[in-house]
Amino acid sequence: MAKVKYCLKENTKVGTHSIYAAPVSNGTLDFNEVCEEACENTSIEPSIMRAAVTEYMKAVKRNVLKGFRVAVGEQFIFVYPNLMASLKDKKDAQGNIIEVATPEKFTLAGAKSRLGATVSSKYSQQFANEVSWQRVDASGAAITDEDITDGGDSGEDNGNDGPPPEGGGFGG
Repeated sequence: MAKVKYCLKENTKVGTHSIYAAPVSNGTLDFNEVCEEACENTSIEPSIMRAAVTEYMKAVKRNVLKGFRVAVGEQFIFVYPNLMASLKDKKDAQGNIIEVATPEKFTLAGAKSRLGATVSSKYSQQFANEVSWQRVDASGAAITDEDITDGGDSGEDNGNDGPPPEGGGFGG
């Protein structure tokens, strides 16, 4: 089994000594490459796969634009319309509230329309059971030979077992 590499980074935005692990990408596979791989050991031609997936994604787009949450694959990924907009209390330099945020003051000024996506917890758990991680340094060289395999469930519900709750979730 190949190992997915990760490196450690520091998040200086939240203060000192905030270290996190970040996956190291092996690159990007384009649509054609994935279609060709998906057709290996089948009688399906990659051109047929590309055409079918392209038309499927057009249908996904049409229905997301109508406000539906749409499954991509058998309960694998859900794509949904997402609106990033918020209104917060205005505070002075001392942290005192000078203007309270209320629904009546809310506008869509500065809002961003985005597509949201979540991965089913079933597939996230399957990935966790099968992945193997290896720490590398900034140059990509292995730091240790340790095999960090998750395989378990933290018991934490990240809400990724289907479409996000009504009006919620930024996906990822």
